[in-house]
Parts: sequence; structure tokens; C-alpha cells
Amino acid sequence: MQIFIFLTCALCGVISGVVYDILYIARAFVCGLDKAKFTLKDKIFTCICDLIYFIAFSAMFVFTSICFEFYTIRLYMLVGCALGALIYLKSLHFIIAFLVRKVYNRLRKIKSARGEKQWAKKNATK
Repeated sequence: MQIFIFLTCALCGVISGVVYDILYIARAFVCGLDKAKFTLKDKIFTCICDLIYFIAFSAMFVFTSICFEFYTIRLYMLVGCALGALIYLKSLHFIIAFLVRKVYNRLRKIKSARGEKQWAKKNATK
């Protein structure tokens, strides 16, 4: 039974990685990817995303514990959750982060190209 509980907790950790990536994508498009240019608004948004992640992970862990009747918290359960999250972050997260950077950079190029065209059009009419 302990192996089943450990694997279930590891699966919770992997699912928490998916939740992390959803919030990562939101942070990338709201705050940008350049941490050197973070404003106070960006830091607050990042803290809110981290809080949402913590609440979602905690709720998922409690829900899973109740559904499968894991009424006592054991150290191996927490290790399973951490290991599952680590496995996800060291594997699939790299692919997601790479794709988010590609899309983000492409959107920035499109936005800057539009800005240059508008600037040239504005100055040409003067």
C-alpha cells in the first residue's frame, strides 16, 4: 500500500508541475521574461501566482489524501510529491519554457515592427 501512496503522491507532484507551467505562461505574458526589468506590479503578480500555485497544490494533495483515505501524512508522501514535481520540472518544463520563449520573442518582434511602422508613418506625415 505504501508504494501506491508514494506513486500517487508522485503523480500529484507531476500535476503540480503542470499547474506551475500554466502560471509560468501567465507570468511570462504579463510580466515579460526579462527579470532585470521587473516592476513592483510584476513582483506582486509573481507573488500572487506563487500563492495560487501553493493553494492549488495543497488543495490537490488534501483532495487526493481524502479520496484515497491517506489520513496520516508521512514523510515519504511529501518526498513523493517533491520527486514528482522535480521530475516534471527537469523534463517537460524545459520544453514548455522553450516554446513560451519562442512565442514571447516572436510576439515582441511583431509588436516592435508595428511600433516602428506607426512611428515612420507618423513622422512621414509631418
